[in-house]
Amino acid sequence: MVLCRAGTEHNQKTKRWESMEKVFISYSRKDMNFVRKLAGDLETAGYDVWWDITDLRGGDDWVRNIPEAIKTSRYFIVVLSPNSIESEWVRKEYTQALSLRKKIIPIMLAACEVPFALNTINFVNFSEGEYADNFAKLLTPLGFTGTPPAVTPYQRTVSQLPPALLKFGIPGIIGLILLLAFGWNTFLAPQPTPTNTPPPTPPQPASPTPTDLPASATPSPTPTATATSTLTLTSTPTATLTASPTPIFEVEIRICITIESPNIYVRSGPGQTYRAEILDLRDENGVRLNVCPWFSAQITSDGDTWLLIAPNQKEASLRPFEGGWIRRDLLDRNTPIDLLPFVTLTPTPTPSNTPTITPSPTPTETPTPTVEPPTATSTP
Repeated sequence: MVLCRAGTEHNQKTKRWESMEKVFISYSRKDMNFVRKLAGDLETAGYDVWWDITDLRGGDDWVRNIPEAIKTSRYFIVVLSPNSIESEWVRKEYTQALSLRKKIIPIMLAACEVPFALNTINFVNFSEGEYADNFAKLLTPLGFTGTPPAVTPYQRTVSQLPPALLKFGIPGIIGLILLLAFGWNTFLAPQPTPTNTPPPTPPQPASPTPTDLPASATPSPTPTATATSTLTLTSTPTATLTASPTPIFEVEIRICITIESPNIYVRSGPGQTYRAEILDLRDENGVRLNVCPWFSAQITSDGDTWLLIAPNQKEASLRPFEGGWIRRDLLDRNTPIDLLPFVTLTPTPTPSNTPTITPSPTPTETPTPTVEPPTATSTP
């Protein structure tokens, strides 16, 4: 009886395992810590997760097992990061999944360029926000129903910081420190006060006594050195700050213009104070067109939301306006913009030269006359 019960329990576990949805995870080994946590949380949610650390054993023919695992999985998750987009094996795995028409769900672990084969598929952004919220969003395309399981936060490592921060933030901090040090040495540090010290006057020979002077004695000038100051101009570079957008990862969303006006303003920046160009919404016959640009980013400025027109517009009439900004209230309200990343503006140092005056002493010689006493006369 005990053996029969054990066999029954084993069969029930086998059937339950076979009924679980199978998920294949493609990733770079450099992102293993994140994938290990993600796989564990998916298994807690009731999925059968295949990833090579736990599902390949020594001696397995992994060249054959990996394509077979992709074929038998219903969902294919690819973890996008600067590491994985450079991986040849990750490229082969998602190419295999595309050829088998698997349901592919990209995960953006760290901001990077989406491979061309996957740039039409919406991804779940794990590079921002809380891990638990992003995990709940991931369960939706996986067909999960019910209450998502409780998961612990994911401790992000330094190597998974956004490349934009690693590329521009750290050099920017170093540049700011150097700029402050330069400003201290140039403007704030105490400068030595130039002093003019005349060179020592050479010793003069003793003047002859009155009885020894000749009758024709005349005054003779003796040169002495005095110091005067002249001014020279030197240029000291200073820096001014101008705002420039921080590079971000772009996701394109197509939104139609719904305002009834025959034309709208496209601004060069996210605000009313920027230069505007007119986008005509009519054709050559004056008929209103259905204009739907592609947008790649958003920003909130002075209480308004502005959307950035993406590059490489499909319609030729919209290409002159690439990189411009349109207010959100001019566009279709029913189109969600949650997936568009937010742009942040950071200061960029722009060098400029400001002349400063530095005193430079230049010694000159001024003759100083020396008058000798007249010739003495003797009285008998």
